[in-house]
Amino acid sequence: MSTQSKSDKLKKIWILGAGKFGLLALERIIRHLPDVEITLVDNRTDLAAAGATVVCEEGISWLADNMQREETADIIIPCLPVHMVAEWMKLKSSANYEASAVPLPIHLVAKLPNPIKNGGSQLYLSHAEFLCPDNCGEPGFFCTSTGKERAEDMFHLLANIDELPYIPFVVRSYQLLPGVGGIYPEDMWNLLDRLHNCLNKPLLIATACRCHGVLDGLQFRRKGL
Repeated sequence: MSTQSKSDKLKKIWILGAGKFGLLALERIIRHLPDVEITLVDNRTDLAAAGATVVCEEGISWLADNMQREETADIIIPCLPVHMVAEWMKLKSSANYEASAVPLPIHLVAKLPNPIKNGGSQLYLSHAEFLCPDNCGEPGFFCTSTGKERAEDMFHLLANIDELPYIPFVVRSYQLLPGVGGIYPEDMWNLLDRLHNCLNKPLLIATACRCHGVLDGLQFRRKGL
């Protein structure tokens, strides 16, 4: 299904974070998808945004409280300075499970494209060695900036990591508009549903589009054990 056909089916969008990229996403969605209902979530008390329902709350907590399996947003645009999927999984499972960071081995990091470490258990990844334009259309086979053939889609690359005992948990970010990508709630729930079969094992929890990704090494164990 094309990006355009996906966008045409959307009725409700949540944007988490109202910094530079959150407001840019809001502007582009209003311009190109004027009939969509938008909720913008940020903890800034002075925030006002025409064209959206503004919620003044911390984004991950609000998401954990409001994202249901049914009757929820069609897609979520993460524009927070944290890895939304990993943080949501930790919070949503916290009644039963305790999460801890898992260091990423040097030999695994070395296999990944242009890794930037954020502490010992989080990586930012990119096929690009330059700052990408914020209006990239994410064409299927060639880089917008260089015109060269793109490497393997990042979401496929990460999902196919074969590095025992690590288990990849990957969610794809789909492009809605140039520079605006989002995650389907169903994909997040599917990851959470896998968790009970992967306790006490090192997980590689990642969100990625075709070119970029963020990855956290986490391990979950049942509380009280």
